[in-house]
Parts: sequence; C-alpha cells; structure tokens
Amino acid sequence: MHVWRDRLHRWLGPLARRSPLSPNHITLLALALNVVAAALLYTRHFLAALFFIAVGGLADAFDGIVARVKAQESRYGDFLDHFCDRVSDTAVAAGWLLGSAVRAELTAIAIIGVALNGYIGTQIEATWHERNYNAIGRGEFVLALIVYPILSYILFANGWNSMQFATLTIAEWLAVLMFVFAVLGIMQRLRLAKKLA
Repeated sequence: MHVWRDRLHRWLGPLARRSPLSPNHITLLALALNVVAAALLYTRHFLAALFFIAVGGLADAFDGIVARVKAQESRYGDFLDHFCDRVSDTAVAAGWLLGSAVRAELTAIAIIGVALNGYIGTQIEATWHERNYNAIGRGEFVLALIVYPILSYILFANGWNSMQFATLTIAEWLAVLMFVFAVLGIMQRLRLAKKLA
C-alpha cells in the first residue's frame, strides 16, 4: 500500500495547499469519521459505514500531505496522528467485529492483534526514527475494513450470518484472518527492528 502514498501526495498536493484546516484539525476530523463508521458497523449499517471509512482514510492521508506542503510538520502533530490512528483502528475493528456477531474471545484476539501491529510500527518509528511502510500495516487494515463490511452486509442480507464451517461463522473466519495478517505484520516489524538494531 505504500506506493499509494506518493500518488496521493501528487493528486492531493494542490488541494492541500489551499486547505483552510490545519493538519491537526484534519487528524481529529479523520478520527471523528472513523468513530461514526465504528458506530454504524456496530449497528449493522455496513454499507453506510463504508463512506465514513473511505473518507476517514483519505483524511488520515491528507493531514500528512497538508503538513508537508505547508511546512506545518510538528512532533505534536505526529504524536496526535499516531494516537488517533490507534483509536480509529481499534474502534472500527471493534465496531465491525461486534456488529458482525463475532464471539467475544475472537473479537478480543483480533483487536489485540490489530492494536499490537499498530503499536509496534509506532514504536519502531519512536525508537529508530524509521518510518517503514513495507510491512502489513494500516493501509491493508483499512482496505480489509472496506471489504469486510461488504461481506457482512451480504451475509446478513441473505441470512447466511449464522452459517458455520468448522464451528466458526464466516465473519469469525474473517476475524481469524484479520488476526493472522496482524501477526504477519508484527513479525515483519520485529524483523525490521532486529535489522535496525
């Protein structure tokens, strides 16, 4: 997903130069959009949530573009961006997991995996001042949370949400997949940390 960062910078750069909002205000706007998305996912308004997830994801990318083109980068802004990303990721994942009736233990495991993957990426940057987008990270997570609600909508609309395969529903298998990809991202980042050390 890191290839999209340069493209978004090229496409949104002219708009960023004219933005009336500061990067920190855009960061908070992205958080608000993701909290709305989480609430919609929890209440099973899966398709409505997609709009807020997509716009929230663009706003999250846009804050950094505005900061760079307007030379408004700051340590506080970087901190706020990372904090809001972690809150957004946790809220949106929890909204989808709970709204899709994933059992509590799988919900907890998936949220822990997502949170740890995000945390370790932030910690690498804090420790080595290295920002690396080559691991499975937030971009892939946001992409999954655009695809997953569509699948949940299909499952609930057709009454397939309670179908089980090897004692897990389809949504629960998706939660397991979310956790597996989070663990893969953690492993990639642990390898990067060892290399940087």
